Amino acid sequence: MQALLPTVGKRAAVAGRKIFLRFAQASDVERLTREGVITAPPPAKETWNQRIVRWLSEQRAGRRAVLVAEDSTGLLGILHLVFELPVGFKDPEAANGFDIAMIEGLHMRAGVPPEVGNEMVEEIQRIAAKRNVTTLTFCIPMNQPRAIRQVKDWGFQEFRIMAEPSKMLAFFRKTV
Repeated sequence: MQALLPTVGKRAAVAGRKIFLRFAQASDVERLTREGVITAPPPAKETWNQRIVRWLSEQRAGRRAVLVAEDSTGLLGILHLVFELPVGFKDPEAANGFDIAMIEGLHMRAGVPPEVGNEMVEEIQRIAAKRNVTTLTFCIPMNQPRAIRQVKDWGFQEFRIMAEPSKMLAFFRKTV
């Protein structure tokens, strides 16, 4: 995996705090929910810990990069870069395993300054460029207008809307 993903280990100063950006590891599995980074209801048919373990497995296989932000108070956020979607979710316009990758799963602990999320997105874009990704995509439920505004502020443009049984999704993309 180290050959596929560069070492991040990046420090950033945000609002007078030193923030450390790094790839997620096994010791983060329980911390992400315990420390309030992931607070949403668990996914269908699995716990958050099971889902996070799966993400780390995909990271080891080179199909996903999972970035976390941390400071002296604990974990602050998580963000993913999906190079290749799992079997059953293939969508070459969103992530094709080559030059198109999808950013997903931005979760921030309550009270964390928005600059931390901005820095995480910038770092994910650098990781994508190192993997020769030329197009990044982002998928946001349409009932999240604040998230949609933020994605547009990051330079993404809407290119598709897709209906799912329980929600409408907006897809955005950006050339890197």
